[in-house]
Amino acid sequence: MKRYIYLIFLIFILKAFSQEVKVPEITFPIEIIAEKKETKPVLSPPETIKLKEKLKIKLFVEEVKPIPPYGVKPPVISLNKPSTFLGLPEENALMSDAIEDFQMGRLFSAKEKLEKLIEKYPEAKFINDAYYLLGIVYYNLKEYKNALRLFSKGCQTGTIPKSKDYSCMSAAILSMRFYKIEDAEQFLKNIDLTDDNSLFWHSVLFLQMGKPEEADNLIKGISCENLDINFVEYCRYIRGYILFAMHSFEESLKILKNIDSSIYYRHLLLLKGFSYLNMNKLPEASAYFKKFLEGYGSVEKISDYAIYGLGIIDIKRGKLREAVERAGVLEVRNPELAQNLYIKIAEELADRKDFINAFVILQKSVKTGNRYIDYLRKKIAITAYNTGNYQYAFLMFKDINQPRFLLYAGYSLLKLNKSVEAKEYFEKAYITADETEIKEKSLKHLADIYFQLRQFRDYLNTVKRLKRYDPEYTSDLLGWYFFVKKEYRKAYLSFKDPYMKAVSAFNGNLLKEAYQITKDKKDRKSRFLLAYIYMKKEQLDKAREILKELSTGNDQIAQEAGYLYAYSYFSQQEYEKAAEAFRQYAQRYPDTKLGKQAVLRMADSYYNMGDTEKARQIYRQFIQRYSNSPEAIDAAYQLTILEMKSSEGDVAKQINSFLQKYPNYPFVNLLKLQLADYYLEKKEYKKAEDIYTEIANSDAKESDYAFYKLGYLYYTKGDTPRAVSILKDYLKKFPKGKYAINSKTLLVKIYQETGDYDSAIKILKQLPDNDENRFKLAVLYYKKGELLKAKEYFEDIYTRFPKYRNDIAYYLGKIEIEMEHTDMAQKFLQEAIGGTDYFHTAESYFLLGVIAEKRGDKEEALNNYINVVYLYPEAKEFVIKARLKAAEIMKEEGQKKEAACMVKPLKNINLEGKLDEMLKQILQNLPECR
Repeated sequence: MKRYIYLIFLIFILKAFSQEVKVPEITFPIEIIAEKKETKPVLSPPETIKLKEKLKIKLFVEEVKPIPPYGVKPPVISLNKPSTFLGLPEENALMSDAIEDFQMGRLFSAKEKLEKLIEKYPEAKFINDAYYLLGIVYYNLKEYKNALRLFSKGCQTGTIPKSKDYSCMSAAILSMRFYKIEDAEQFLKNIDLTDDNSLFWHSVLFLQMGKPEEADNLIKGISCENLDINFVEYCRYIRGYILFAMHSFEESLKILKNIDSSIYYRHLLLLKGFSYLNMNKLPEASAYFKKFLEGYGSVEKISDYAIYGLGIIDIKRGKLREAVERAGVLEVRNPELAQNLYIKIAEELADRKDFINAFVILQKSVKTGNRYIDYLRKKIAITAYNTGNYQYAFLMFKDINQPRFLLYAGYSLLKLNKSVEAKEYFEKAYITADETEIKEKSLKHLADIYFQLRQFRDYLNTVKRLKRYDPEYTSDLLGWYFFVKKEYRKAYLSFKDPYMKAVSAFNGNLLKEAYQITKDKKDRKSRFLLAYIYMKKEQLDKAREILKELSTGNDQIAQEAGYLYAYSYFSQQEYEKAAEAFRQYAQRYPDTKLGKQAVLRMADSYYNMGDTEKARQIYRQFIQRYSNSPEAIDAAYQLTILEMKSSEGDVAKQINSFLQKYPNYPFVNLLKLQLADYYLEKKEYKKAEDIYTEIANSDAKESDYAFYKLGYLYYTKGDTPRAVSILKDYLKKFPKGKYAINSKTLLVKIYQETGDYDSAIKILKQLPDNDENRFKLAVLYYKKGELLKAKEYFEDIYTRFPKYRNDIAYYLGKIEIEMEHTDMAQKFLQEAIGGTDYFHTAESYFLLGVIAEKRGDKEEALNNYINVVYLYPEAKEFVIKARLKAAEIMKEEGQKKEAACMVKPLKNINLEGKLDEMLKQILQNLPECR
């Protein structure tokens, strides 16, 4: 048998020369490569991404308004007694006596006189003083509604500014006490006075209206001690409350600590607790929340915040199990706080890189409501990405339609190896973004994609756009363009990266420039390049010194340097030294690509030393040891394969060239199969089919592989009947063949895709009885409609097969629905929503909505339907149904405008049958959505 050695060395040596290396029976020239090959690193998307915004701790004041001025008395002003003589005029006498009675504490007497005055003399010039004073009398008699009525009259009547303004102020105070905020606003508008007392109550009004910023602007210049004495304590409470609402927690605490009134005690406990919590003083915060629950229990709604605050503290202390339990308690009491707490737990898990459990908790959070629906969409999408579920993440990112998430959609597609599709999203992100960071990242990935696709016109246009954001990076991109075009001197001028600048100089024969860049560099890459430079400058001793130094490491450079060190002797025909160096290298790196090549170079060295028997012995041992691998072929075949893997040329052309030159080569079938696999990958089916058919019909040992791949080829091109026929023939011919399991697995897949579940089950039962195949069997029984059989398999692997647990829960949930076991169905579906299958999750939410609706819990049903609509828009079948179901509930609850907007997107869709009828019925008596 002839052995051919086709020596193609991927490294260069001392200088370009043509010599002959003698190998068995054939002599070939060594091909000298005088260029340093470098490949532009692919710009990979990040392994994990973050949602920059984090959900804020929900403050007590966001939901709970400040305590109304319960204990605040109306301001008492001194009134001038009108002049009178011997009880005349009567109205003057009545007013004068009433003032004296009030001052002496004779409230009923004052009341009697003032009522007589108002009834008999409604036009008296001091009538609004009378209204004001009578209001004060009624207040002191605890007849608060009558007091409000009189203050209201005094606010609208008369000409005396002072009592009118204080009647208005008093009316406003009492209106707030009775939660009549709009009335209070009107009373305060009637005050002409602009003193601190008036400004303070305007501030209180803004706070009661949920406008803390406006309240803060008014109160910040007011000193509580300068107000009416009746307002001082309430002013302190309001001032502390406003500072808290404005997140000035330390300043708020300074004021709140000076309040003793029991009226505000419950609020003060929570205000202080949340202030300390936001200042990260956890022991103090915990003490206040616990004191609240010990003093007031958990019956009142306001206590939800104490439970929530303790949950946040649990998170900060790393007690996530306790935090989850508190969130569970809040689910029934206050779904919004529960949802917020679940999200905060998920954020903590994400910070710990525990993305899988974060994803589960986020799905749990979605169930509790839709207050944070937009935030949850983003957070779930990002967590899906971080768990490696890129398809799920992409489907969510693409529908958020914000520049940053379009960028993330591009990342997801790159992770799915769909760079062509990713281009669209990076381009959209660049166009729509205002943030420089997003524009820059989008352009960098666009440039990288165009480079990998060799679409250099688009590449250069993108590089031009990128220049304004990162000029240095852009220069390197331009350098890579010239480098790949082999315009090395232009690349040298463009690169800013020192290493690539030096490589470009080296390849452009600018050795002096390359040397100047690398001579003082200490990194291994540069040192390796310096060895190349020395070799090209014929300073071989210096080169070997560096190569020996680099070969002592453990990285790829160490392997390449060690091999090159040995090869440097071979290239100089110092075969004895070369043989020993290659032997040592092969021992150090056994079974590696270069280690195997070193064995062959050692054989070449012995042959060229004249020890042909030693050389033959090494060849035989090598072929025997690696008989089942491409390296089993002798030096010529091995080096051809190496060229295939490293060359930028036409792989098919290289293999065909070899086959034409050596058609009788003993390992020719392996090369042919390599060629057929290449054609299959490139979808050149006819060429691949011819080769597979030829080898499958032969008696060669490779025929079983060719037979299997022929079936796979027909499956790939969509001819499933032919694929099935070939795979069946394979199993008859090779019942225990090397690819029997592959063939059966592919048959199962084909039968399942074509709906022939019986045949799929029959074949699947012939495969190894492991949990993965049992799961596949369960799915097939489910699709076939044999629910009890499917359930039996699913339940068998449910607890011990965590990889598929959420998927199993999905199927078990659907089976329980079919069997009308809604409680069990709900249990499984709630687990299924934590799964990583986008469409299964969407359907699970929809089915949970259906179950909740049947149970009469319309609020929970609506939440689940809304989650389907806004979180899983790609699951179109269930989005349509969810919109209709949600709109039905909204309409029944009187939310007609919301219902109209919910079904508006369905008007332009051709719905069929019951869905169309359902839409028409819903639209009856609904307004237009605008």
